[in-house]
Amino acid sequence: MGRRRRKKKNERIKTTQYKNEQIYPSKNQIDGKHLINLSENDILSLTKNSDLWLQIKTLQNSTTLQLEPNVLNSDTSYDQIEDYLSTNCCLITSIRSDRKKTLLAFFMLLITIFFSSFVITVVDERLPDPKTFPPLPDLILENIEEIPWAFAVTEKLIVLEILTLITVIVLHRHRIIIIRRLFSIVSVLYFLRSCTMLLTSLPVATRVTDCQPKRLETFTARLNKAMFIFIGQGMSSFGVKTCGDYLYSGHTCTLILAAHFINEYTPRSYHLLHFLSWITAFTGMFFILAGHQHYSIDILIAWVLSSRLFIYYHTLANNRIFLQRDIRRMRLWFPFFSYFEENVKIAIPNEYCFPKCFSDVRATISNWAETIRYLIYWFILFFFITVTYCLSSSKKMNLSWLIQR
Repeated sequence: MGRRRRKKKNERIKTTQYKNEQIYPSKNQIDGKHLINLSENDILSLTKNSDLWLQIKTLQNSTTLQLEPNVLNSDTSYDQIEDYLSTNCCLITSIRSDRKKTLLAFFMLLITIFFSSFVITVVDERLPDPKTFPPLPDLILENIEEIPWAFAVTEKLIVLEILTLITVIVLHRHRIIIIRRLFSIVSVLYFLRSCTMLLTSLPVATRVTDCQPKRLETFTARLNKAMFIFIGQGMSSFGVKTCGDYLYSGHTCTLILAAHFINEYTPRSYHLLHFLSWITAFTGMFFILAGHQHYSIDILIAWVLSSRLFIYYHTLANNRIFLQRDIRRMRLWFPFFSYFEENVKIAIPNEYCFPKCFSDVRATISNWAETIRYLIYWFILFFFITVTYCLSSSKKMNLSWLIQR
């Protein structure tokens, strides 16, 4: 009987040691699997194990999402989830901004815009003579009377949309990624527009015009005109006048893209902002037609191309995890997309934070204010001492004069 008891006791000891080895591994073997197997009592019994808590902290820092408990549940609507993410900044920490890629996208944008400006100078030279080639039949332009000031209204609406978009981008936490995507999409649109303008020259869309085909003599003259168009961004409000850049409308592309970006990178509950952005875009498109500055086909093609390109780009960007098996095909057909979005593995949440430069400027201003305040204090003290000294010296002089009398 004694041997059997000792044997059972030894077996229990071995079983306990085995469980302890499974639950409490050596210092270098603590990982996520062992941590999951630990119970609450096991954790409490290891409060003095600093290595364990160090490993737990490392695992916490390596996670992608840090969600607060009892905030979101199965009954929470999508709008509430997005609003929660937008008001709780710094939830996602695994997205790389890649400033060098953004700078490369900016240079690509500058090159394509300047190339488009140079193409406009060539297109102006190839403009069909309005005296020989009347405007093409257009169903909408034939039924809308030309309004001379309509195109100026469109450009003011463009400025309003751009200012709104800049505000959204500046306040967005992932502003670098958004700017890079904006530069990439606009670059493609400008390059395609350069090709369509160069391939097909359409006659002037209005009967009353001062546009005439004028051939520039030298390449330097073309470069100077292209630089003037580039600086003025093709806007008549800045003194730029173009005649042959019809197919397709760059103003429409700007309006549609701005509305898309404003809607994409603001919470879904901002219904008024989304509504106003689209109303502004469609109003600008109407005034382009009312001013007879473009054919209807120019507006339609610009609308379709800009919206489809935006949607396709963001669909690919937000579903990269499902496209990993076709990575070679992606790099072949979308080389710039594959390069620019290489380190963005998930959809960008709408999180808002003030840029770091804002806090730096605020700190600098506060330091200057503190310095100015101390200077004022010292000036007041110096002024008080000077006045006191002058008064005391004048009293001494008066007393000495009285004594002499």
